[in-house]
Amino acid sequence: MSSILEIVIANGGTVKDRELYEILRKRYEISYPDFLRYIMMLEIRGYVTVSSTKEDVRVISLTKYAKEILSK
Repeated sequence: MSSILEIVIANGGTVKDRELYEILRKRYEISYPDFLRYIMMLEIRGYVTVSSTKEDVRVISLTKYAKEILSK
């Protein structure tokens, strides 16, 4: 999950889900359902928010809490 946060940070704190998944898939052998599970865990823990901009397009953004924790 730390890789997900690193990628989101590297993309300015916001990234589309498909872009994030493609980056992760190149690095790791990960299925889309597993990817969604990790995103959901990060969202439940308060590190990211997920919002829909269009149908089938989700934007993953770091929360204020995550920015504070990760900047230490």
